[in-house]
Amino acid sequence: MKKALLACIAVLFLATGTAHAAETLITVMYDEAGKNSIHKINLKDGYCVELVTKFTEQAKNGLPVTLTLPAPTFTGTVIDAYCVMPDGSIGAKFKTSTI
Repeated sequence: MKKALLACIAVLFLATGTAHAAETLITVMYDEAGKNSIHKINLKDGYCVELVTKFTEQAKNGLPVTLTLPAPTFTGTVIDAYCVMPDGSIGAKFKTSTI
């Protein structure tokens, strides 16, 4: 699953390209119906790493990480999250300990 997700991240990143330096948040989430889905959003430099770091802090307190993304609006619980940096490397990572 992890290799497939990382491959998907690479394909999405290469397919979209970037007109400017931005970090891309790739996240696997599940909704209220229990359906898993992958989401991608570009964030200003530093925001993705900061957000994923907050996910980790929140999970350490035993709280589920819920996120709402725009366009189209989607709210779900984060299972995995990765920051793809402007150079294509993977920055901060988050994986929930339990689902």
